[in-house]
Amino acid sequence: MGEVIVHGQDIARALGRKFNPAPEAVLLVAEFFSSKDFAVNSRSMIKSISIVADDQDFTAGCGPAVHGELLDLVMAMAGRKQSLQSLSGPGLSKLTAAMA
Repeated sequence: MGEVIVHGQDIARALGRKFNPAPEAVLLVAEFFSSKDFAVNSRSMIKSISIVADDQDFTAGCGPAVHGELLDLVMAMAGRKQSLQSLSGPGLSKLTAAMA
């Protein structure tokens, strides 16, 4: 499911279109990405920060917070730097550094 959401969003953004996956699906992917390093180092990337969704009931990690819509947080955990512009909070610099 993570592949569909992340790559679907990649394609939609490249075409200048909107891709709005089901919120429940995004939540499942966020829970998975924040708990395991699988195809990407998503868990390791957020180990020193907390991520807080502004649009759904989701928080993971501990440390300085990064806030944003859950889809943007998922894209960041997948290593998509473009999503950083939609995020905010005191942990954003740590997340940005983790993507370098």
